[in-house]
Amino acid sequence: MKAALAAGSAAAAFFALSAAAPPLAQADPFADPRADKIPALEQIGSFTNEPHDPACSDRRLVSTGGPAPRDRHTLAVRWTGFSNFELVYGGKIILLDAFFDRGPDYPPLGFTAADVKKADVILLGHGHFDHMADAASVGIRTGATIVGAPVTTDKLKTQGVPEKQIRTVFGRAQEKLFFSGFNVQPVLGLHGQPDKHITEVMENAINSLAPKLTPEQQAEEKTIQARGTFDPRVITEGTIAYIITFDDGFRVVYRDSGGHPTDYEKQAFAQSPGVDLALVALSADFLNPLVAAAALELEKIYKPDVFMPAHHDAGFSGHTPLWRATEPVFQALKDANPRLTTVSREYREPVCFDTEVNVAHSRTRGGG
Repeated sequence: MKAALAAGSAAAAFFALSAAAPPLAQADPFADPRADKIPALEQIGSFTNEPHDPACSDRRLVSTGGPAPRDRHTLAVRWTGFSNFELVYGGKIILLDAFFDRGPDYPPLGFTAADVKKADVILLGHGHFDHMADAASVGIRTGATIVGAPVTTDKLKTQGVPEKQIRTVFGRAQEKLFFSGFNVQPVLGLHGQPDKHITEVMENAINSLAPKLTPEQQAEEKTIQARGTFDPRVITEGTIAYIITFDDGFRVVYRDSGGHPTDYEKQAFAQSPGVDLALVALSADFLNPLVAAAALELEKIYKPDVFMPAHHDAGFSGHTPLWRATEPVFQALKDANPRLTTVSREYREPVCFDTEVNVAHSRTRGGG
């Protein structure tokens, strides 16, 4: 992609030379992660000559007041820790999971749940507190429709969320929810269940060195945990994957736990194979070969063009207190499918897609 001109002295030098040199094309509106594999992104003059879109460089979430994409075919994706994402497309804001006020045992995200003032839809993958703790407060404040499995929405109903905002899904049939500009197909998944022989040893070792929480911090953590559910049904009937299809055909799959693929997922993707973008939680297996193997299972089902990881950050202590390395996973995925694009960004750092160009020129469907 063509680099934007630096500010200050570089800008002054540019204007000094402009009279003697041919005019330069303006910077691309954003850096689509597939630009090196989609020549059309570089060749379309109307695209490369557009002014830069602040929505594709500004780290402020659109839901907290940041700029929205100017073009209706621009999809802006921001990761906000664990399995939280903000998707913005066609003026609509979709939040994937809602765990923002994480407490002192986690790295700060740069915003709070109270900062989230706008949202149209909240899709909850499952009801553990580290996926839904702020769904009720954000949903009530924004009026967003909140979607989840029965065990998840039962918890929402105890938290004052109006029933008219709640959509309960099961993911076992050809369910589909329709919204302005996109539709959502819920598919029953399976929560990850890492080998306890590994996790207990690793957690005990790490926690023996981690700083201990104060009594006040422990009390805050318990308050946060109470906003989710520990119902054992979450594992087998409460984890939902979502296939999001935008009105121009661009497809996203979202899965917020790294469990094995289910027959429901296999059936859904056999009928409608492949997605443009997969947002997939990495498994909590600690050991890189096991984490990569779990990701490969899902990649073979989803056949994405672009893979973005989720749930790869961690707390400083407690349950699975270790960041999950993305590069070994990316390498394994690319060994299986060299045409796959992998993308990982910092908290709130935008990734933008020109959905129209992706669909028109590069529906490779994984190629594996």
